[in-house]
Amino acid sequence: MTDIIPLTLEDVDHEWLTQIFQLNDILPSSINKVQMDIIGEGSGFMGDVLRLTAHLNNGDSADSIILKLPTAGDNRKVGQSLGVYEREIRFYRDFQPLMPIRTPRMIYAAMEESMAPETGLMIIKLINKLPIGVMWRIFLFLNWLGSKVTKRYALVIEDLGQLRPGDQVTGCSPEDAQIVLMAMAKVQATFLNNSLLSETPWIIPLELTVNLSQQVFRQALPAYLNQYAGSLSNGAKQTLHWLDENGIKLMKLLARQPSTLNHGDFRLDNLFFDDSANEIVLCDWQTPLSGPLGIDLAYFLSASLTTENQGEIDNLLKFHLHQLNSLGVQIDAATLTWQYQAAMLVILLRVIPAEFQDLLDLGDNRGHQLAITWLDRVFTRVEKIQLDLILAGPPL
Repeated sequence: MTDIIPLTLEDVDHEWLTQIFQLNDILPSSINKVQMDIIGEGSGFMGDVLRLTAHLNNGDSADSIILKLPTAGDNRKVGQSLGVYEREIRFYRDFQPLMPIRTPRMIYAAMEESMAPETGLMIIKLINKLPIGVMWRIFLFLNWLGSKVTKRYALVIEDLGQLRPGDQVTGCSPEDAQIVLMAMAKVQATFLNNSLLSETPWIIPLELTVNLSQQVFRQALPAYLNQYAGSLSNGAKQTLHWLDENGIKLMKLLARQPSTLNHGDFRLDNLFFDDSANEIVLCDWQTPLSGPLGIDLAYFLSASLTTENQGEIDNLLKFHLHQLNSLGVQIDAATLTWQYQAAMLVILLRVIPAEFQDLLDLGDNRGHQLAITWLDRVFTRVEKIQLDLILAGPPL
């Protein structure tokens, strides 16, 4: 019966849950009831996350587990059209055994495929060759078309509630950041220039997201400026104008760098700290992509550090460089710094549309607070970037 995938929370009945707990080594005959508690509200926008606790007939409670289902409403349509639910399940099925760091143990994963990954990648490549305006209209049409048929996805993983969760709004200390960067370097070193990435069609290369990212940014920019222009510095306004003109060129330069596996959403809300082992567990693999080392690096540092002390940031960049070099990655400080700075600018192309567009609902106040806090931190970082030099590319 576990192959009958629940569509909504209402479909998660006792019989289905009993069999899920059986996969987690809990005998179905011993379960009296299952308690479901929604967790992670405001930290994710594409899925509902529930903690399931089995209460046994003898009065004890079994170890809890986590169930992820697509969220209800328009966000589900967007997530399905973008393939985020499929990619996460494929990650756990295909890539988790290859990971050099901890990710949540998978208990159960099932889905109704919308199309073969190879077909999806071929469509993305064809659309990417079109003029940007035409490409945008086709994207909107495909998004509308994909929302007409609702697919089923379910993922059950171990509960990490006993570990210390990250909090993006609060941020983290430089010491915690080092623990995260050690894990990030292991992933980057493992998959750098790895042919498996180009052979895996559901991992999208950065170069195929360039035109769409720029167009989504341009669609959202007027609304953002209309609301926040009065509070933006002249430098921030100049940066946005520069990105409007040069975003595509910048992303194409970045995409030419050697590729590795990027998490795509590498921020504190998606990881847990195991203080006893001095390591992290990285969750939420809905948006993996192949691209340069600087993508996840800038994503994490921009979203997670509250400090405005450039010296502390420079020290973390040096720390990450040392980790990469110790793992055999041949990259120098100037190249890594260029990648980090270029990727930091690209983050503006992603975060502004997340807050000011009509496709995705950020939910409660925390979602909006997260986006605005993130933008404030990014603007602080990019103020120190020399825009007239960044398009020259990394140093030779």
